[in-house]
Amino acid sequence: MNIPRLYAIVFGVVYTIVGLLGFTVSTTLATANLIIFPVNLPHNLVHLAFGLAGIAAFMTGRSVAYARGAAVLFAVLALAGFLPQPLLGLVPLGGYDIALHAATAVLAAIAGFAYMGSRSTRTEIA
Repeated sequence: MNIPRLYAIVFGVVYTIVGLLGFTVSTTLATANLIIFPVNLPHNLVHLAFGLAGIAAFMTGRSVAYARGAAVLFAVLALAGFLPQPLLGLVPLGGYDIALHAATAVLAAIAGFAYMGSRSTRTEIA
């Protein structure tokens, strides 16, 4: 399995699970902690959508595009964590989320931009 596909399925499954687990601590706009990460309803929905998109990317051969999009999205989210929280009065992105989103962005960038290991990866980009 190539690195972009591995990224898509691993992060797809993990973020889907995190999105679902988030509903156990917050189903409203009120912020609650999932272990050490602040979450609320919009945050949980974004996690769930990102996770399901990763699983879909894995199954449809769009894992390079998914990883590249994730690199940009999570870099923006990491930077947004330094703005007044919750962001736009809706989504908590500060605290430990900054490091988590930055790490996700770096791994996504490696998977989407740096890895060109197999022929199937090169053809998937086109």
